[in-house]
Amino acid sequence: MPDNVQAVLAQYPLRVKNVSLISDKDKKAAWTVSTSAGTKILKKSPAAKQRLLFLIQAIKHLQNNGAPIPAMVTTSAGKDYAEDSEGSCYILSDAISGSQPSYSNGDLLAIMKELGRFHLASRGFQSNSTTNERAHLGRWAQSYERHLEELVRFKSLVKSSSTTEFEKLYVQHADHYISQGKEALSWVQGPYYANWVNKAAVQKNLCHQDFAAANLIKTSSGLVIIDMDSITFDLPARDIRKIFNKVMKKYGWNSSKAASMLRTYREVHPLSEEECQIIYADLLFPHLFYGLASKYFNKRTEWNRSNTLRKLQGYISSENDREHVLASWRSIVRQF
Repeated sequence: MPDNVQAVLAQYPLRVKNVSLISDKDKKAAWTVSTSAGTKILKKSPAAKQRLLFLIQAIKHLQNNGAPIPAMVTTSAGKDYAEDSEGSCYILSDAISGSQPSYSNGDLLAIMKELGRFHLASRGFQSNSTTNERAHLGRWAQSYERHLEELVRFKSLVKSSSTTEFEKLYVQHADHYISQGKEALSWVQGPYYANWVNKAAVQKNLCHQDFAAANLIKTSSGLVIIDMDSITFDLPARDIRKIFNKVMKKYGWNSSKAASMLRTYREVHPLSEEECQIIYADLLFPHLFYGLASKYFNKRTEWNRSNTLRKLQGYISSENDREHVLASWRSIVRQF
């Protein structure tokens, strides 16, 4: 056991029997801890302390409103987190036994229902003034504009004398996706987006930002939500767009699946047709195309270039199906 982990666990009123590393990414790590009070999960948070305080308060609010999130263990001093000698913060929570849900069976609809419940449970959250909040609410237009400018800039970086396969493919399709991005931008600059932002500002709802199968545990009593590091104030549409993109990227764009996912979510968390149109806008914006291009042209070292090329090829090859689903969006919305 590393000295810092031993020192952190010593701050809890538990007898530690065994510690096993789950993953270690330097700023973010996790361990399984066998204790006198059962199995726990110790997580080293990548967040600074003030940001962590925001996350802890959000987690407690969600738990108090019925969200299935593992209980946190308090230290001997009654704190919800522990610190090591370097100032890194840790949270100890109950371990949950279960399996990872799948997008290919009935689990997908359970995920959409739980997402709706999560958004309802988040309503009314207000952190105290000492925390470091994160909010994307009302800022989509600025984000879209910035990303569109980057997509244009990436085109100018391509030199005809030394063009790679990725660059050829990017230049060939960039204008198409930039056009989609401009249409999406026009929607979020309009009244539908403004109305929903004003409504959400009053409701004070949160987004998980990575409400995906990898961050859910399937148990005999339902799904449990883990990994709350990215919680932010924003429209529910942000989480909906992200789960749609994950599912469709993996299994292909499909109108009936899209209708089933959206309908299941709305059964739990009602959405107006105007609000669903903002989901359409966020699905239309080429987030995945931009993400791949950004990693390539900004030379993100953790990405292998051949893998990035394959991802771009896959994204472009599915574009006809994606366009078909988005073209039938109004019909999908009205199936509710």
